[in-house]
Amino acid sequence: MIIKVAIVDDKRVNRQSVKEKLADYKEIQITMEAENGNDFLQQLKNSTNKPNIVLMDLEMPEMNGIDTISIATANYSDIKFIVLTIFEESNKIFEAIKAGASGYILKDDTATQIIDAITNVYEYNGIPMSPSIARKAFDLLKKLPTVQEDERIENTPIAKPNAGLSKREMDVLNELIGGKNYKAIGEKLYISPLTVRRHVENIYEKLHVNSRAQIINIAHKEKWV
Repeated sequence: MIIKVAIVDDKRVNRQSVKEKLADYKEIQITMEAENGNDFLQQLKNSTNKPNIVLMDLEMPEMNGIDTISIATANYSDIKFIVLTIFEESNKIFEAIKAGASGYILKDDTATQIIDAITNVYEYNGIPMSPSIARKAFDLLKKLPTVQEDERIENTPIAKPNAGLSKREMDVLNELIGGKNYKAIGEKLYISPLTVRRHVENIYEKLHVNSRAQIINIAHKEKWV
C-alpha cells in the first residue's frame, strides 16, 4: 500500500523536516510540495498524480491553509487534509474543521504520530488530533449551542443567490473563490487593491461572514460557482 502525500508549507526547512520524519516509512510517497495555497492549487490543477493526503500549514502568504482547504475540498473530494501546524488556538481548530480538515496535528509531533494520523485518515476515514488539540476541540464541543438555540439559528434567514451583491461585488466574489489575493483581483478587474478591499468588506457585511472560508462555503452551498 502506497499513500501519496503532499506537503504545503511556506518554509522550506519545515517541508524538509516533515520529509525527514517520513523518510523511513516506505508506504509514504511524497508526490508534491508547495509553498502556499495558490502554489498548491495550481500544481493540483495540472497534476496527473494527485495526493491522497495533504499535510497543510495554516499561516502562509498569498493563501492560507484554511482557505486552501475550503477550495480544494469543494473541487477534489477524494483528497483528505490534515492540518500540520504550530497553532493551538481554538478558533484555528474550529475554522479548519469547518473548512473540511480531516485531522489537526502539531509540527513537533513525532514521526510515529504523523504516520499514525496519515494512515488513520487514509484507511479508516478517521479524525486524528494531537492530545492538546483534542482537549481544545472537546472544550469547543461543550460550548456549542443547545438544541433550542440550534433551531433558532436554523430558522434565521441565510444568504440567497446574489444576497444583494452588486455585479462588481459578484465579480470580486468569484475571484476570491478562485483563490486570488487583492492585488491579483485588482489586476484582473482593472481596479485598485484598495477598491477590492472595500468590495470585500461589503461582501462580508452582506453575507454576514468574517472569513474567506465562510464565503467559499456559502458560494458552493448556494451553487454560485
